[in-house]
Amino acid sequence: MGKLLDKLRHVSQVNGTGFGFLGARTEARKPRPAAVVVTLSTADIAAAEAVAKAGADAVIVTDWRPGADLAQFKAALGSGDNSPVWGVELSDPETTSLAALEAAHNAGAAFVVMSQQTPASALVAAQQLDGLETVVAIEPPRDDLGLLLVRAENLLSAEAAILRAQLSPADLSTMDVGGFARLRLLNESLRFPVLVTVTQAPDEAQTRLLARVGVRGIIVPGAKTAGSALAEQVRTLREHLERTPANDDDRTGVAIGGLMAAHTPSLEPEREPGREPGHPQPGTPHEPTEP
Repeated sequence: MGKLLDKLRHVSQVNGTGFGFLGARTEARKPRPAAVVVTLSTADIAAAEAVAKAGADAVIVTDWRPGADLAQFKAALGSGDNSPVWGVELSDPETTSLAALEAAHNAGAAFVVMSQQTPASALVAAQQLDGLETVVAIEPPRDDLGLLLVRAENLLSAEAAILRAQLSPADLSTMDVGGFARLRLLNESLRFPVLVTVTQAPDEAQTRLLARVGVRGIIVPGAKTAGSALAEQVRTLREHLERTPANDDDRTGVAIGGLMAAHTPSLEPEREPGREPGHPQPGTPHEPTEP
């Protein structure tokens, strides 16, 4: 499990323990159903420091180029266990070669974000770099067929997905039951955790709605936003998430036309079906029973 998936798992667990009278104690943090992610540019040094101190879990660098000096940016994010992990968005051919991916990985990027237009060679090249996770960006389907075909993304060698929904407060406040069902179906149709983009940090009711959809991360845009204002958005969103219970709906996935079954994505790799105790493998004859 790479750094991004480990961070997504970590935020859903209780943090902070102490043992005995003299045992070391750390600040207890409540589990959250989703991580707080921020998009920044390489020049947003002050904002990077501000969101790191406010408790952002991950940062996506949107304008990275091979050879970019990230020393100040990485220093602003910090290097402790509670510091945000960061990755880069592959925005043009200059950033998609194996050499470019190696440069990002060597610079400390934990993941790369690929759009649907990213050359497939970059997807293959990323698999050669141990520890570099791949995140695929998906546009919201425009119709029912697109919603069904989004399941093809499961064939990609990726660890997470970003749904570029760009949900605004008005979108979330006016979302009807049908829209909620479609969004949840899309989320559960993917085998990996889904992060969703918003236009600004949602309020508490909207945060609860996104948690019930099942998203594992909420991506807040940080470009052209003052560090103090962005830090307040991160801090407030964290507090909303800490007061939001996890989506514990364990109902069986719904089959659609016999072609697909929705299920809650897990951070653990899916296992191949195996033989249950006391049951033979399919096609294996039962052993005769002694009379």
